Amino acid sequence: MKSAKNKNVLVKMIEDKKAIQECIRKGGDLEKIAKQRNVKFATPI
Repeated sequence: MKSAKNKNVLVKMIEDKKAIQECIRKGGDLEKIAKQRNVKFATPI
C-alpha cells in the first residue's frame, strides 16, 4: 500500500512540474499556479 501512495506523490510532482513549465512558456501567473497546486519554491518569486 505504501508504494501506491509514493506513486501518487511522484505523479503529482510530475504534473506540478509540467504545469509550472507550461506557465513559464506561456508567460502566465506563476504565483497563481503555485497557490492552486500548493507548491513552494526555494527562492521567492
